[in-house]
Amino acid sequence: MDANVIRQEVETTYEKVKSLAGWTVDKNVVLTITSYYVTSEREFDAESLSRAMDELKSRSGWLSPLRGNLLPMLAAFLDQPGTDINEEVARLFAKQQVLKGMGFRNTIHSYLAALLLTDDPDLYENEARQAKKLFDAMKRQHFFLTSDDDYAYAVLLGKRGEDATAHAKAMRVYYDALRAEGFRAGNELQWLAQVMTYIHIEFDEKLVSRAAEVLTQFKQSAKVRPVHYPMIGFLTVFGVDDQEVSKIIELTLTLESAKPFKSNREMALSIGIGYIMHMLTENAEEATISLATSVELIVQAQQAIMAATIAAMAASTSTNSSNS
Repeated sequence: MDANVIRQEVETTYEKVKSLAGWTVDKNVVLTITSYYVTSEREFDAESLSRAMDELKSRSGWLSPLRGNLLPMLAAFLDQPGTDINEEVARLFAKQQVLKGMGFRNTIHSYLAALLLTDDPDLYENEARQAKKLFDAMKRQHFFLTSDDDYAYAVLLGKRGEDATAHAKAMRVYYDALRAEGFRAGNELQWLAQVMTYIHIEFDEKLVSRAAEVLTQFKQSAKVRPVHYPMIGFLTVFGVDDQEVSKIIELTLTLESAKPFKSNREMALSIGIGYIMHMLTENAEEATISLATSVELIVQAQQAIMAATIAAMAASTSTNSSNS
């Protein structure tokens, strides 16, 4: 791993994505799209991404949650080498309709969750039903924290086929244990607690201790925010060791000096984690790679959505202040 080469790739790709996305797209969303291409070691193709964006627009109404800041991000996730973008977009909408029919609301999170459903149409309904059972059980454990931003995790984890009630209770036990270790309460901690059940739902105190260790290591050198909690969770359940954590920190510090991160240092850590996680799956079995791809997608998308939400809130506050 040459951190300086990766930094150059990020800077070059960022400018290309920024040029295509336009000034209305939040900077953190542009960085997320950049991260998606760089960490997967794919060459950015503006023409291909533009076609994907146009196809999404053509199938979504003016009030669709796909419109706006996050359209380029969803387009990037669908824009895979060797695929027919028309078929990919049609599949996305078909999956989202199944989720909607199960009771999931029509939000950007339902489209993200749809990306995580298996591509086999015969499995859509069963996976959506499992996800809804788990989501409802999660809401019984954490009524006020559980909302549409948990849809993707419900789909991803619902595929395990565990008893929904037992699974959700395990998440709550992890939430309380992690909070006692110094993690900040809130949505991000709930996502971390959910991630901790990714391999096994049985509570493991060692995983809690390891997550706290990784958090401490990152805090010593990088800008850590609650948005990184789910990423720390995946590093923990995948058993990433201290040597790999050190590589993440090395890459993060190199990226922080790049222009796109001057006011977004926390995004440098996100890309550092994403890049190392991708490297670790390169020689894995096909099934593991499929899971890891889902992990990369959910982590990056969740971060972009949060960034876009914060940007929208800030803009609204600024407008209200000006009107006052």
